[in-house]
Amino acid sequence: MKKSEKSLLDSVAGAVLLHRGGEASIYLLNIGGRPFVLKWYNDGFSFDENVVEKTYKVHVPGLYRIEEWGERDGTPYLIYDFVEGVVSDKLGKVPVAVALFALRQVTSTLVALQKQGVSHGDLSPANVIFSVSNATADRKTGANNADSANLQAVLIDCGIVGPGVLAYAAPERFQGKIADEKSDLFSLGLLLYRWIAGEDLVCADGYEQFAEQMANIDNVNVTEKLYASGDFNTPEGELLLSALEPLWAGLLRSDVAERVEDLDELDELLEIALDKIVHGEVALVTLVTQFTGSIFSARMGFGSTGAGLSGNAVLKVPNRLEKDLPFVVRKKKNGLKWGVLGVLILILALIVLLLSSGTMRFGIDATGDKLLKRSRNMESSAESEVSPNLKVDSLLLELPVPAAE
Repeated sequence: MKKSEKSLLDSVAGAVLLHRGGEASIYLLNIGGRPFVLKWYNDGFSFDENVVEKTYKVHVPGLYRIEEWGERDGTPYLIYDFVEGVVSDKLGKVPVAVALFALRQVTSTLVALQKQGVSHGDLSPANVIFSVSNATADRKTGANNADSANLQAVLIDCGIVGPGVLAYAAPERFQGKIADEKSDLFSLGLLLYRWIAGEDLVCADGYEQFAEQMANIDNVNVTEKLYASGDFNTPEGELLLSALEPLWAGLLRSDVAERVEDLDELDELLEIALDKIVHGEVALVTLVTQFTGSIFSARMGFGSTGAGLSGNAVLKVPNRLEKDLPFVVRKKKNGLKWGVLGVLILILALIVLLLSSGTMRFGIDATGDKLLKRSRNMESSAESEVSPNLKVDSLLLELPVPAAE
């Protein structure tokens, strides 16, 4: 766990469930008025702590920022900064030039992770968020360039244990091998196809079928498949297909040795492809800027995956609490119960004081009955999510009026 004096979970003011998956549930948290994302793992699932610790050391615009990790009530969890943007699995078809531009950014982020000895291991559209930044990385050097288009592809969810999303897993991952640079390269090929075609290249009904199809990926003619979609049946479309061909040949290969050597070589291929279909930096910036404007035409709000925004809703930091987050609900309930107990003690002390002074002569049974009913009502309210505004004066007004001397 990240070293800190106090866990962020102890300061949660609200939690909203955004997505419930087979591996974990994703929540948007309100912590100090700021939005954070909580990945609350299901039974039998966890993260690779070694990968998380190394990822925590990487500071680049294209990678989410992990704030805390550990266990609470026996449940593994991760907390990371909320990334404002559109999750790429919510998009339709992405223009080829934009897809290549975004993939170069993802490649640059993976290079930064590689320097820490980390491979992502679960590259899929759901784990890439198209966000907006004031300055993005330069195409070639990775340096910030304020004149460049302000689209930033942000990676999330490193450190998964297992092959990840099956439709994007390399063949060797189905054989139990751990994620590495080569397996990430294979996944990048499938990711690029999804962005361009708007659908997965490989579809299957289960683990075994996915494993078989990935092992036979060499038999898939990606260029013919794209041409058959009808989107590339023009001279310009044929140029695009020609520019993409070296990428499919270097990424979507079942044999690890037949894939491109490393991420740096992939970046060179992406640059060559971009130069072939887009004439100059200005033209590329114009295309990317137009695309960015089309998906961020309205103020953004949080999306269904818990990590990014879906487009038009205004972002609101959650105030309500989710009942299936025990650490949140328990804290809220316990605080209210102590408040109720304090009020009851104060009332009893006042009654004892008045009785001992001889100024009250009403029936104790009636008073006790009234207090009992009131305490039951207050205890029932403790189960609600919103704390009542308890006032001693209003409570005392409901007691029987003392008899006259």
